[in-house]
Amino acid sequence: MEPIKYPYSLNYSLATFVVMLVLMLMLFSNVAASHSNAAWLIYGVFVLVFVAVSVLLIVKRLLPAAQGQTALELNETCIIDYLRNITVDWKDVKSVELIRGRSSSLIQLNLKWVSDYGSEIAIPLRFVKGKDNDIYSQVQAYLAQFGSDIIL
Repeated sequence: MEPIKYPYSLNYSLATFVVMLVLMLMLFSNVAASHSNAAWLIYGVFVLVFVAVSVLLIVKRLLPAAQGQTALELNETCIIDYLRNITVDWKDVKSVELIRGRSSSLIQLNLKWVSDYGSEIAIPLRFVKGKDNDIYSQVQAYLAQFGSDIIL
């Protein structure tokens, strides 16, 4: 099988940033109407948090999405989660599950042994471009073909 590379999702990254911006504007309108110094101080703290999270979102999600970088890769030897820099060999995976959430799903890798990340590794599909069911089907196909039946 050819390696499959799923890029970062630009739409979800932009939507996350827009929602944060709208919430900050709503908070600003309330603070401006209050005419309170304490409210401005609290708003200042929220602005610092907003700026820090925005920089992190732009550097870690928006720029890689705009550049078309790979977020998740499936190849003959392993699955690579570039979102959190985790590589798991297929021979170490016992089973795979799709855990559905409200806005996105997780692919849970159940390992044959306990790793530095535990015996279960959840890969969020929120920032991965593609349909969750399609990605899960491909992961299952790769595990079936390249996984090992030996349980340690």
